[in-house]
Amino acid sequence: MEVLFMGSDQRAVRCARVSFGKDDKVDPQRDKKLIRYLIKHKHASPFEHNIVAVKGSKDLWLSLLEKAQNPTVQIYYSGGYLWMNLRTAINIMELLPEEVSSCIEERFPTCWAVAKRGGDLEDKELEDLRYTTDRIFLQEKIETSAGWVGLVDRLELGTEMDYYTFIVECPLFVARQWHRHRFGSYNEISRRYTSYDVKFYIPTILRKQAKSNKQASVDEPIEEPDHGRFLREIKDLTGRCYALYEEMTQKGVAKEIARGILPQFMKTRYYWTVPRISLDNFITLRTHEGAQKEIRELAEAIRELAGYRGTDRRNRL
Repeated sequence: MEVLFMGSDQRAVRCARVSFGKDDKVDPQRDKKLIRYLIKHKHASPFEHNIVAVKGSKDLWLSLLEKAQNPTVQIYYSGGYLWMNLRTAINIMELLPEEVSSCIEERFPTCWAVAKRGGDLEDKELEDLRYTTDRIFLQEKIETSAGWVGLVDRLELGTEMDYYTFIVECPLFVARQWHRHRFGSYNEISRRYTSYDVKFYIPTILRKQAKSNKQASVDEPIEEPDHGRFLREIKDLTGRCYALYEEMTQKGVAKEIARGILPQFMKTRYYWTVPRISLDNFITLRTHEGAQKEIRELAEAIRELAGYRGTDRRNRL
């Protein structure tokens, strides 16, 4: 039975550590302990960025769904493959064919072994586990005026459920638009946990409001002297907000409260793992001329990194 993968043990760790802005760190022994913690405390989302594709029949797909008896289990069938993320595979591990289970254990040895035990392993047992890592941090990266996007990984089999993982850095107001695309998985830096590397997006021009579209802009600046004055005040205000944030945290205010003063111009960073049909829908909607310029530039970068296949045209909505 053919089983194909995207990701590694380390991928789950990276997607968990992005909360602290430390997803570029590699320490196998600490990483294994983090996997143990995630599984023991049911922090499931980092495992959604690892993908399993099993060559099989629709009968196998339907039998797994029938046996699972769990409405949260999501397995998709496309192009002759059963598609699931590692979170789903862990939740139905006892139902998977032994050949599939063995292949998953080979690819994600720490995640699978720890999940089998429900996180109940001693440090010495963790040390003896094999640990798989990503080949590179990013395959390719594109900068835009408001941030950047990088391709982490892809699993392409020519189906609507081919999978991709990206890292995105962008302003908060762009991220909140992006997160409206819900058929995919996200793990984001959290200002509850870290004050590391706070950055702000300052636009080069303050665009005029479009007259024909209440939510859009036109690509020309408002008139002077207001344009220059507003930009100076934006820079001053973001600086003062950040200074107050730093002072509060240094005086013992919890980061989860102090972060409320940070403006929407603050940049955030997140992992996005998405199937092709949802990726194509994102590209269609966010490269449209009516999309906000900042997210449109990032969507165009996504299209350059991963292409566009038009699979979203199969959906009425």
